[in-house]
Amino acid sequence: MTIDIKDIITLSDGNSYVVVSKVRYQNNTYYYLMDKANNENIKFCVVNAVNSSLTEVEDKNLVQHLLPLFLEQSSKAITKEDLELIENNS
Repeated sequence: MTIDIKDIITLSDGNSYVVVSKVRYQNNTYYYLMDKANNENIKFCVVNAVNSSLTEVEDKNLVQHLLPLFLEQSSKAITKEDLELIENNS
């Protein structure tokens, strides 16, 4: 499974999510996802190594630890063109 920042994926809830950030932490790959239709609906997921599916992370302490890592990775991936698109669509 290859999912990158800015990809759009559909989860089992039927919603489409933009991959805001992706990090490797303790031999796992974690994703920060934002619903395309409702930017208040966010999910933090981890790749399930057994079946390569995404599983929602429910451990609040883990999410708090991952947030700075997500921010660092997304800041590297967002380009000037991305910022212009966001500004023009506001």
